[in-house]
Amino acid sequence: MLLLIGPLGLQLLLLGVVLDRRVRYFVLPVVLFILLYSKLPHKELRFIISSVPMFNLSAAVAASRIYNNRKKTLWKLYNFILLGLLLISVGCTAVSFMASYENYPSGHALKELHQNVGDVSDNRPNIGSYRYLFSHEWNITLLYSKEESIPLKEYKQRNFTYLVSEHSSVDGYECLFSVNGFSRILLQHGFPPVALVKKPKVYVHGDGKVMDIKWRGCS
Repeated sequence: MLLLIGPLGLQLLLLGVVLDRRVRYFVLPVVLFILLYSKLPHKELRFIISSVPMFNLSAAVAASRIYNNRKKTLWKLYNFILLGLLLISVGCTAVSFMASYENYPSGHALKELHQNVGDVSDNRPNIGSYRYLFSHEWNITLLYSKEESIPLKEYKQRNFTYLVSEHSSVDGYECLFSVNGFSRILLQHGFPPVALVKKPKVYVHGDGKVMDIKWRGCS
């Protein structure tokens, strides 16, 4: 409940604590834990995500009370507001899901790269040893470098065969293909009222030795 309805969940959380005293015995220790944890210098959401079920419990108690009293004038208004926000939350969840799906262009780029390289890997000598799941999946062998902050001019000097980066142009390499990723949300008239705008986020380049493979290009 708390995760579904976003900001309203905080109000429902507090309302649940007020309406049902039994909820306090579950919620207050969790709140105390979060307050103590917040004093630590290193904080991550995954360390307090286990508190969400307790907060959901309190929010669910409040939502249940609103629904059970929906025939009363004031509570009926609360019930309509709650149902409306739940519908909005479902829409936001759907948009967030689609945005998240389009937010991993590097993974899609690697998969397409390995698929194309794998199609001709039987006719090529092995290059290093595989160090990634996709390489094993496509039965090819590649040596990966995840070194950061390499100047663009050094790529060619290090004899990289393929480059997967955010750079649209790299000297000494041809752009083999690009992969779109989530850019922003666009509000529009009609249905659906929300559209995802995508643009190239990751570019895959190759040296002259790989141009015999048919690539779809970056246009």
